[in-house]
Amino acid sequence: MDRQLKRVGMLLFEGSDLLDFAGPSSTFFSAARHLIRTGQADTLLYRIEPLSIDGGLIHTMQGVGIETAKAPKLAPGEFDTVIVTGGLVDHRTCDPRLIDWISRNHDKPRRIASVCCGAFLMAGAGILSGHPATTHWEDCARLQAEFEDIEVRPDCIYVQDGRLWTAAGISSGIDMALAMIEEDYGHALALLVARNLVVFLKRPGGQSQFSAPLQSQTAEGPLSSLLNWIVENPCEDLRTEALADRANMSLRNFYRAFEAATGTSPADWVETARVEIAKRLLEQTSEKVEQVAYKSGHSSYEAMRKAFAKRLGVSPAAYRSRFARIRPSAEETPALPAFYESYGLGTRTEAVQ
Repeated sequence: MDRQLKRVGMLLFEGSDLLDFAGPSSTFFSAARHLIRTGQADTLLYRIEPLSIDGGLIHTMQGVGIETAKAPKLAPGEFDTVIVTGGLVDHRTCDPRLIDWISRNHDKPRRIASVCCGAFLMAGAGILSGHPATTHWEDCARLQAEFEDIEVRPDCIYVQDGRLWTAAGISSGIDMALAMIEEDYGHALALLVARNLVVFLKRPGGQSQFSAPLQSQTAEGPLSSLLNWIVENPCEDLRTEALADRANMSLRNFYRAFEAATGTSPADWVETARVEIAKRLLEQTSEKVEQVAYKSGHSSYEAMRKAFAKRLGVSPAAYRSRFARIRPSAEETPALPAFYESYGLGTRTEAVQ
């Protein structure tokens, strides 16, 4: 194991999104803590360092202040990872010194990344040119229009292209940080951290940003009621022909209208909806996986297993076991080190190890 300290610089500015900073920061801190608790390290191996152009107190868009150090001229290897947060500005409205700093220092850390609209600052610095990238789904079209030489992937939670990483925003910064931890220290540690944070490991980077149930609630237009009906009736006949009849449309017009409303085909959307419903049943009930398959509209457990493998990269049983809130036995729980108590958390018992 590489036992070198990994400094993680978080580049902030007035109006940064708090969760873009807090999500990855908490993830890396949890990893550092678990390395000590499991006896793999005797000191924190990730150190989070908030940075800004002038240093001092930065106010996030939520009004929470974060004390930062002045962003230095970086030497090669000085920082392991630099993450550019998103927020209320883009490459046109930000302090131009942000773009300049990224441009001059992007090649110094081992990895450079962005969360949410931080991708606009990375793109403005020219370092995403010719590379795939993503940002929050609301801004993907604008990122593509502003930077035609970037391959914008609007459905992805995060995109890694070598040392360049971009995350869709909000909670996807956690997914990206988990993937970085897995790259650094392996799947087992990333799994411990995910369980500690009570998130699912591991959402593939290419998994869609969109949730079918959520999209059905927010969709507008002639198919909005049909989308809600699909989510509420996953066991009905949801073949495209049957859905077109229900919408009183020709098959050709239905395909066009459905893709315009959802950005995908009817069959793909139905599969997404059924997987989402199955996930909730696996998380919230103790029903057998075969019963979950039936209730979520899959023709068989094997059909559900194939859909999970395709969309999540795991089996339904593995999804349930990874997300279960299981209290570890005493022998599985290492003693809390002294440094943990110094954070005022020494008596905390984690529900998930």
